Amino acid sequence: MQEEQYYSEKWSFALKWIAVILVVILLLVIFIPNNIWKEEANMRQRSQWKMVQLWDAQRMYKKLTGHYDPDMKGVLWFVSAVRDSILADSQYTGQQWINYKDEKIKINVPRYWFPEYDTVFSKPYEDRDTSHVNVFTAVEMNYETGLWDTIFLDEFKDRYKYNDSLWVGAIIDTVVDTIIERVTKFKRFRLADSLLYCPLTGSPYLVSVEGAKADTVAIQSPTKDGYKERKFLFFSFKESGHGSINNGVMSWKR
Repeated sequence: MQEEQYYSEKWSFALKWIAVILVVILLLVIFIPNNIWKEEANMRQRSQWKMVQLWDAQRMYKKLTGHYDPDMKGVLWFVSAVRDSILADSQYTGQQWINYKDEKIKINVPRYWFPEYDTVFSKPYEDRDTSHVNVFTAVEMNYETGLWDTIFLDEFKDRYKYNDSLWVGAIIDTVVDTIIERVTKFKRFRLADSLLYCPLTGSPYLVSVEGAKADTVAIQSPTKDGYKERKFLFFSFKESGHGSINNGVMSWKR
């Protein structure tokens, strides 16, 4: 009897551990693939974002020179150098010269090239702006009722009213109002060489320029032939490719 009880308790203990192990395996099967999918989506998004920046750099470069350049690293340096020149001299527009690859290159800097550069190469973020404005309490003649109405005037928005010489009214009090509003701001970033490399493989993006006037540029991800990496013995990180950009047309948006 005691022997049977001993074996019964032993099997009960073993079954409990087997149940715990099965639950752990079930959780791993649920959560590990989900995390891998999130990582795949994150890598794809980062890689495609980098390709967009490279395309924008080529586009800004073409506005200056009239053609594209397969030397992507040189393009990043070139457009950054032009931006720095404009920061140093606000009159750096129109026909200008720049030293590039041991040559003096003639370029044409459009009037609004700099504002476009700072808008394109920046990351938007939400912020709050706090401002203070005077609010006037005023009385104004209401000709329909023949009575004086009390109104509130914004120092800036209603300036046209209280500065009008024909306005029949008077300001009797002033208070300072605090205005808090949500706004979208932009954080600028520099065109670093890290943009040249795929975040997944570490390999450089493939940039090619074609056309008699070098007017066609293609930016291809190094993952075009697919990518696979073993994760946690039984799972795999798989990527069929991050796509490409051909003269501004993004393959993942077709």
